[in-house]
Order: sequence, then C-alpha cells, then structure tokens
Amino acid sequence: MGAVEVAGDGVALYYGAIVLLVLSWIVFPIRVGVRTWRKTWGLDDYFMLVGIVLFSVTAALCIACCFYGSGQFARALSLLTIARGVKMFYIAEYFYAVSAMFIKFSIAVALLRIAENRRSFEWVLWILIGLTFIAALVFCVGIANICHPINTLWGESDGKCNLQLNTNVSLFFSAMEIMTDSSLSILPAFLLWNIQMKPKVKVSVAIMLALGSFASCATIIRLKYLTLYSDPGEFMYGTGKIGFWSLIELGIGIVAGSLPALRPLLSLRITVTTSSVYRRPSDRAYLPSPRSKPTPSRPGVMMMDSFQTLEDGDDVDHTDRDSQRNIVKETRYTVTSKKMSKDGENLERVTMPEWNQKDDNRT
Repeated sequence: MGAVEVAGDGVALYYGAIVLLVLSWIVFPIRVGVRTWRKTWGLDDYFMLVGIVLFSVTAALCIACCFYGSGQFARALSLLTIARGVKMFYIAEYFYAVSAMFIKFSIAVALLRIAENRRSFEWVLWILIGLTFIAALVFCVGIANICHPINTLWGESDGKCNLQLNTNVSLFFSAMEIMTDSSLSILPAFLLWNIQMKPKVKVSVAIMLALGSFASCATIIRLKYLTLYSDPGEFMYGTGKIGFWSLIELGIGIVAGSLPALRPLLSLRITVTTSSVYRRPSDRAYLPSPRSKPTPSRPGVMMMDSFQTLEDGDDVDHTDRDSQRNIVKETRYTVTSKKMSKDGENLERVTMPEWNQKDDNRT
C-alpha cells in the first residue's frame, strides 16, 4: 500500500491531531448538554457542529498522511507513497478551509446574540462573516486550479501545475484568518463593557471569548511554512508543519468557541442533605424488633426505629436548648379485646385503662 513509519515532523502532526480530536470531542458534547439543559440551543451551535465534524475529517486525513510521508523528505519515500500522501493532504485542505469558516461563523453568531440591537457591532460582525466566507471561497477555488487536470498534482496524469498559486491563496486565506480571529477576540471586551452583568461574570466571559486569539497566533506561525508549497519536490515535507499548525488553529477555535457556552456550569450548587438525631452518650440505642417491617423514610427524616447513639467525644451542645432536646416521654399502651357470640349477644368487653404516661426530664 506504500505506507511508511511515522517520522520527522509527522510525529508532531500525528499526536497533535489525536490530542486535539479528543479535546474537542470532550468539550463540544458538554456544550451540547449545557445548551440542551438550558434550552438555549441556537444557530451558533449548529455552525459549531458542522465545524467540528469537518475538523474531524481534516484531522483523520492528516493522521493518514503521517503514514504516507507527511513531514519527511522525498529521499526517504517512494513515488507511490508520495503520490498517495499528496492526494490525501490536498483533499484535507478543502475540509480545513470549510471547517475554519463554520467555526468562525459560530463564534460570530454567538457574539451577535450579545450585540442584539446594537447596530454598530452587528454591522461589524456581519462584515466579518462575509469576509470569512469570501476567504474560504477564494481558497477553495484557488487550490482547485493548481493543476490542470488536478490529478497531475499526485502524478496520475500529465499536465501543468502552478504550486505558487497554492502558496498565494494560502497566504491570502491566512491573512484573512488572522484579521477575523483578532477582531473576534477583541470585540467581546467592547460588547460587554456596558452590559449589566456582575464584574466577575463579565471578566470571565471576556476571557473565554478572547481565548480565540490563540487561534490567530497559530495562523501567524503557519505563515512561515506556507512557502514550502512552492517546492514541488518536497511537498510532503512541508505538509508536516503546515498541517500541524492548521489543526492547532481549528482545535483551539472549537474549544475557545465552546467555553462561553459552558459558563452556566460554574453556577451549579451541590446540596448534600444529612439527617441526625441527638442522643446523650449514656442513652442506649433503640433497635427495631426483628418482626417489625422496615418503614420507608423520607430524606431528612429519621424514623423511630433507626435511632443512633453518639460515640464518646462527639460534639454536644451544652446550651440551654440541651435540656429541652433530651426530654424523653414514655407511653404505655394497653390492647383491648372483645368477644361476641354468633347471634350478637353475650358481649364481653375488656375495659381500656387510662393512658399511663411518664415524663422523664433529663437535664
């Protein structure tokens, strides 16, 4: 099949893709759960869902490329291995661009929720959405015209290729990504400035939204390696670094775009209800009769057949309420019976004595 051992820059790409896949698929399902629980599912969640699916395909193709020479020099690879690796990475580029577009859409729509009825911010966000769409469209159209026919790129036919076009459209796309990422990172601070929110909440939301700036940092680093596309002989070597930073950009975008939706989890309160009965250390525990049936108890209620004694050394309240809490009332009951003949006569009754109550006030 032409597969080789992962080596060179392909090692970082391989493990980076796995880590980002696991991290994104941990965060996003939690986001879905919170949005469903809060009944706030919206358009931004649909965009992020599409984005993470496309990102997963991109990461899977990059992982496959690692076994076909990604990040390795051509002298260590066969022509068949290079051909298959180039073809996989070329397909991954389409998924990368469209995935990045939907992730930006999701973040921008989430900000539109905050910027409701604030026209200036709404216009800025819609412009950013439009620029993101244009950048993705130019990128996809550009790389589709690298070679004529396109399968010339991986050696299945004879034709003409212009790998410099791949570099140019990639630089254009990256520049647009840096601009949109930076704008989407700065806008939250201005959007939340005059909103009536607690200062701590406002700061936490701004920080979570501003984490998207890390995605732009990955894109800036990626710019350095885009010129590797121009060398047709070492195309697979360049895919190691370019693929790694492309996945970093997408993965951070998914995590940063999902964190604000997880903020309601910070307001959860865990309440533990406990019940206890106060007994003096000298009192004996009352145990239920073996013939008695267990009585279901309600939370916070201690049933009469489940008294417990405190061990020596337990904290005891010796205030004035102590004497009132330890009043034990003993009540004796007398069971009555009556006999009646079949004809209803000769009734024999046993009288019921008066209740015999004794109060023992233990102070």
